[in-house]
Formats: sequence, structure tokens, C-alpha cells
Amino acid sequence: MRRWIWWAGAAALTALTLWAWPALRPAFSGGVNAASAMLGRTGIWGPMVVVGLQMLQAVISPLPAWPVTVAAGAQYGPVAGTLYCLVGGTLGAAINFALARRLGQPLVMRHLGQKWVDAAGKLTPLHFLILSLFGRLIPIASFDMVAYVAGIARISLPAFLGVAMVGQAPAYLAYAWFGSDLAAASRAGLASSALLILFVLLIAGGKRLWQRLAP
Repeated sequence: MRRWIWWAGAAALTALTLWAWPALRPAFSGGVNAASAMLGRTGIWGPMVVVGLQMLQAVISPLPAWPVTVAAGAQYGPVAGTLYCLVGGTLGAAINFALARRLGQPLVMRHLGQKWVDAAGKLTPLHFLILSLFGRLIPIASFDMVAYVAGIARISLPAFLGVAMVGQAPAYLAYAWFGSDLAAASRAGLASSALLILFVLLIAGGKRLWQRLAP
């Protein structure tokens, strides 16, 4: 019953979002175009700014990654914007992994609690792949915590970074594509509408998948 309620809620949220999107799109487009213009003013240094901002948000937990990704997609297109953000996000993940590997369990304990400290040794690369995907995809989630847990888990840095790159790429591409679509002259917004549906389905389905795989 709870599963059906969850999916019914997800379907209702998708329908409501799509119904309201034509009215909301101009406001979102204005903000995205303003952020894109700010990146444009940095000239040839723009890609380095994107990489640096993604590294910064990875190390400083309260800063979200998705606004930078949306702006990068609007300015540089979905492919280049994704690549710049992926480089920065992966470098930031490496820093967080190294911090956790050096500082150990107290760092994870302070941020996540004893439950994740106890579970870290049982997590497999597949767990970190799923955590990486949804840690980036869901706007209110924190990917920083994934790297912290990996730092005290039985996974090497190269293996974690490989898994993290694969896991982060779909979310970065989705947000960069979203930004590119919002910055486009067309007001149809078909791409952004499709992405709204994809976000809801991935978030809903990913939660169920993680519940099955979690230790």
C-alpha cells in the first residue's frame, strides 16, 4: 500500500508541475539567463570558474551544485557544461575522500551519525554508484556525505572516483540540459518538461532501489 501511495504521489507531483510549468518557465528562464551572462563575462576563464565553483561546493556542504550546473549548461551547452561540472565535482569528491580517510570516523560521525559509521564497512561499489547518482540528482541531498562515507569504507580512491564519475554524470547532464533548454529561444520547453518527469521517476525509483540495497 505504501508503495502505491508513493507512486501516486509522484504521479500527482509530476502532473502538477507540468500543469504549472508554462507559467513558471519565464521566471526560471530569466534567472538562468542572468547566471549565464555572469559566466559569459568571465571570458576564457569561464570553464575554470565552473570547475572551481563545483570544487568549492563539494568541500563546503551547504552550497548546492545544481545552480552552477544549470548556468553552465545555459552558457556552454549540455555536453561541455556537463564535462566542466563533472571535473570540478570529481576533484571535490577526491578532496572530501582524502579528508575522511585522514580524519577517520569522527568526521562521518559528526555529519551523519553512528549508523553510517557502522554501515560504511559493508557498502559495495554498487552502493556508492547509487548514492552518487541520487546525491547529485536530488537538489536537497548532499553528495559531500557520499565521499565522507567512502573515505572510511573499504574502497580505494581510484575505485571510488570511477564510480562517482559514472554516478554523477547523469545528474550533471540532466541539470545542464535543463539550463540549456531554459536559455533557448524556444518557449515550448519540451526538453525541460521531459526532464521534470525524469527527475520525479528517478527520485521515486531510486529511493525504493536504495532501500533494497542498503545494509
